[in-house]
Amino acid sequence: MNVAAHEAPSSGFHFRSARATIGAGWNAIVSIRSAEWTWALLIALFGILVQCALMLGESKPSIPTLDLIPVFEQAVISWITQVCLGLCAWAIVDRSAVPTERRAAWLAIALVIAVLAQVALVSALSDLMIGRIDPCVFYECDHKDMSKVPSWLMYSEASGRMLILGSLAFAWLEARRRNCEIERRLLASQQERASLQRSALDARLTAMRAQVDPQFLFESLADVQALYGTDAARGAAALDSLIVYLRTALPRLRTEGSTIGAEAALLDSWLAVLAARRNGVPARSIEIEPDCAGAPFPATVLLPLVQWAVGDGARPASQVRLQVGKLSGEGAGALTARLQVQPGRACSADETQPQRLRERLQAIYGEAAVLNCECVPAVNSAADASGDMVTVCWPDERAERDRR
Repeated sequence: MNVAAHEAPSSGFHFRSARATIGAGWNAIVSIRSAEWTWALLIALFGILVQCALMLGESKPSIPTLDLIPVFEQAVISWITQVCLGLCAWAIVDRSAVPTERRAAWLAIALVIAVLAQVALVSALSDLMIGRIDPCVFYECDHKDMSKVPSWLMYSEASGRMLILGSLAFAWLEARRRNCEIERRLLASQQERASLQRSALDARLTAMRAQVDPQFLFESLADVQALYGTDAARGAAALDSLIVYLRTALPRLRTEGSTIGAEAALLDSWLAVLAARRNGVPARSIEIEPDCAGAPFPATVLLPLVQWAVGDGARPASQVRLQVGKLSGEGAGALTARLQVQPGRACSADETQPQRLRERLQAIYGEAAVLNCECVPAVNSAADASGDMVTVCWPDERAERDRR
């Protein structure tokens, strides 16, 4: 009884294992794409045409071409069976979780099994559909009796052909698969490298922001103290503006990304502190299209750009205007930020700070990022001062994600 008790679970396990194997093989065959079937049938068609041409050249001159139709039909059956069995054998191994180092052995085993199946299947289908063909009727056999030769042996040439061509096809498919795998890994490595470079850049930007903010803070506190000594109301207003700026800036030290709306809010609070320190100068105007405020934008780019454009106070700017919107036409899918500072510092795109900020943008967005500076001449030299126009363009990552 104990022996029977052990044999029953064992037989059940083997049955389930066999059923799972058959199911996996069937799923692999079903997963063959239409393009793969198309290529297989094109190969079969080419083989049929070549074999039929050879048959016409080797047949007896006295045999009419129409009498060779059964031989042509046998060639069709043979080639279609070969390519279908070969494709199924390759798909079963390709879709299975066979380790790379063992794929060659499994492919060889699958090909041998497919060849053996082809021997039996072609013989059976040919006898069933067109009957037994005596080759001596069509070809010179030197008076040999071929009637007693088994059908499967008659098609041994097709088996050898399938073995050779199948080996070549499997080798080509494996080489193609490995090339695709190498390209996929290379692309993943490049993407990981780009991600690491971007993370390193964000870390450097955060470190730079932590270094710049204390200097501005100490200068602002000194100005607030001086204002309290002369005008308590102005000192209180300057302190309130500084508190708003710190509430906006400090939480951002712990974040990696940002948006153009958040950067504009930080810029607005910074300009408010600067205006409180400089008796209301510069006047500021920030305009952002509603659907652009949430667009991703790197931190520590917009504020340093404005700090550089405004200058150190030797020639203080009286007006700062920022406009953010979408580009249209050829630039569709990109955003633009236009910064106008008046009076300007006669800026140039070749200066150190614009170059550094341009490099940061291009490190993130590539050549799609643009930063240009130009000096806008005064309309009336007697009444107006020349200004600076700084234009920043960068791709909208939200649009790229939507397309994917």
